[in-house]
Amino acid sequence: MRSASFNTKAFAFLAALAASASAQQDYYFNFGASTLVQERLDPLLNPGALSGHVHSVLGGNAFAATMDFATTQSSTCTSVAVVPDKTNYWVPSVYFRKNGKLTLVPEKSHKIYYKYGHDGKPDAGRTEFPKNFRMFAGNANLRSDDGSHGSGGTQLNWLCHTLGAKPKAIGFPKGFTSCNGNNVGGLAATMRFPSCWNGQDFDPANPLAHMSYPGTQAGTAGCPQGFQKARFPEVMVEYWLDISQFDGQYGSDEVPWVLANGDPTGYGFHMDFLNGWQEGALAKAMKTCNPGNIGSPKLDSPQCFGAGALQDGTAHRACTKTSSINEDIGLNGPLSQLPACNPIQAGPGLATKPTNCDSTPAVEPISSGRPSSAITSANAGLVPSTTSVPIPVDSEPTSLLPVPQTTSVKAQPTPPTDTGIVPPPGGSSGLSPPSVNTTSGEWKAAGCFFDALNPRSLGNRPEWWGQKISSSNCVERCASIRAKYAGTENGGQCFCGNELLNSANHPGKCTSKCVGDGSEICGGAGHLSIYSLDGQVSMKKRRTHHRHSRHFLASV
Repeated sequence: MRSASFNTKAFAFLAALAASASAQQDYYFNFGASTLVQERLDPLLNPGALSGHVHSVLGGNAFAATMDFATTQSSTCTSVAVVPDKTNYWVPSVYFRKNGKLTLVPEKSHKIYYKYGHDGKPDAGRTEFPKNFRMFAGNANLRSDDGSHGSGGTQLNWLCHTLGAKPKAIGFPKGFTSCNGNNVGGLAATMRFPSCWNGQDFDPANPLAHMSYPGTQAGTAGCPQGFQKARFPEVMVEYWLDISQFDGQYGSDEVPWVLANGDPTGYGFHMDFLNGWQEGALAKAMKTCNPGNIGSPKLDSPQCFGAGALQDGTAHRACTKTSSINEDIGLNGPLSQLPACNPIQAGPGLATKPTNCDSTPAVEPISSGRPSSAITSANAGLVPSTTSVPIPVDSEPTSLLPVPQTTSVKAQPTPPTDTGIVPPPGGSSGLSPPSVNTTSGEWKAAGCFFDALNPRSLGNRPEWWGQKISSSNCVERCASIRAKYAGTENGGQCFCGNELLNSANHPGKCTSKCVGDGSEICGGAGHLSIYSLDGQVSMKKRRTHHRHSRHFLASV
């Protein structure tokens, strides 16, 4: 990601959105959003692994450690107001620090902005995001202002919204002891993603390389050389926190906030984006949808996304996801340290990789858990901020091993060792189909089993990924490579293996319809539908392990 050095004044994105106090109709829109889940996953920077810190996630409820566009489209709801948008957006969660304790800060409803025109006209050169498109903004290791957060960059700003003054800064602001006021109070971060693309795929090892910020609003012509393959709408997120419970607990010269990645400065804020827009919806809307700050036409009008495309705050707040990691992230009270291995580093130099992280606990999938996050029930109308600034990237994962799509995870218990399990015969395992005929014989459903991590229960990679999976064709695939067991998971993954590791029988937890055949069941969230020739499995215990990796960010 590169900051354009020309005509940067054109890119005060938020300023452009809120510059006029008078009503203004133009080619941008915004919509409300709520937190889907807070958990330690990041399918962009740590695909198939645990992330290095806790994120607050918005969007489609199929969010998972391993996912693609097809996964987003399997979402049964979205926590944003525009129903065709099952994109996932995520940012680091925030904690309040006092007397050596860290309290997870509750979140309010958020706002997401899309801008694709100027001066009352749409930009003819804007296109919708391709399938499987992913992007990133910011640098999680940043602890001071390196210039990347200016008007030509991410435009990161932290603002305290009150009736009177609005203390504002690129990092966490000072000068207030409360951010309450007229139902719009709160501490908020604003940040935008880049919009110029070089046509390359996202690279977790260099997450900023394929995108750049533009220099003007003139479609692809406004993009820097080498980044004119496509020009997407500019996306900006307002991330809102309810800090009212901490009023009176800090002084106006204090900064008590800490990002989940160990950042007490706010400069290390960052955002991830994984496209989940229904095909064609955004392309159509960008041609004729021009509500600007008037709010008319409405987003469910024919000019925008059409009837039924807009849900109210009650509906999108109801869309939540069970946490994928059953670890204490602070929902049950203050913590003595941040989850995972995130020592607080104030800078001003870049944060460095911790050296003593081997005590990070192992985890395993489960199917039940807490509600999504510490979110307030207030749905106050939010006022857009007046400016925005830059943001930072993700930190180290605690593992590089794949995890299932919408898994649930908890501290690893001691599973049974070498325990043969013989489920009831004839399909009473609850799986569908109860058996599958293959060239090697009739495979029978053995039951529903959770899929452990580090290592995965049937191996660390799906055997057959990206296909229209059914339990039948998965069994046929595993039989063809002479595997002992076949397992389908979360509707669209197929695993083959010769042993079932660190697992346990969880009857009734496999309820996901197969994407390749809706009449069949393909496991569940963090659970495998297991098949074998004799309908039996023998489970083994193996010690879990961890690997550590650092993602160094390219300079902005």
